[in-house]
Amino acid sequence: MMERMLGVDSQVVERLQNGDETALRETIGLYGGVVLGMARRILFEPAMAEEVAQDTFLALWRRPGAFDASRGSLQSFLLGVARNKAIDLVRKEEARSRARDLLMAEVETAHTVENPTDRSEDRREVRDALSQLSEVQREAIVLAYFGGRTYREVAAELNIPEGTAKTRLRDGLIKLKDVLDKSGTAEI
Repeated sequence: MMERMLGVDSQVVERLQNGDETALRETIGLYGGVVLGMARRILFEPAMAEEVAQDTFLALWRRPGAFDASRGSLQSFLLGVARNKAIDLVRKEEARSRARDLLMAEVETAHTVENPTDRSEDRREVRDALSQLSEVQREAIVLAYFGGRTYREVAAELNIPEGTAKTRLRDGLIKLKDVLDKSGTAEI
């Protein structure tokens, strides 16, 4: 039975190497559920798991020669690829989260602890104004203006749509301007 499966796997991969899209659809039909299940067990977030499953099959499509039937079944190969991609995504998200948390903490610390080398009244007022924003607005603004990220990078880092990132940045900047105008601080 196992030899027959490995033979079928080799035939499917050979068809993939020849650019047969039907072979990819068949492979997704056969193994899509288990690959998605593997990704969900690691990620817990359906959208991220679907992304990993899609990336797994895309990797097979791009490099079908990476599968070696002598090392195991196509299902095992795909599960291994999905597992590695999911773990990489978890690590990437954890690194982003740590960086975002450090940046937010730095801004909060700068807000509460006066730095003796920086006695600028304007900077203090900007920090005070930032504290009056909603958390989601402050987070987006800190990432964009203190972290140097584009709105697209802010959206990716916060795992939100680009339009939502733009809205948070725009609304946050409007509120920040209003707060600073009331305090008489220079324009931003």
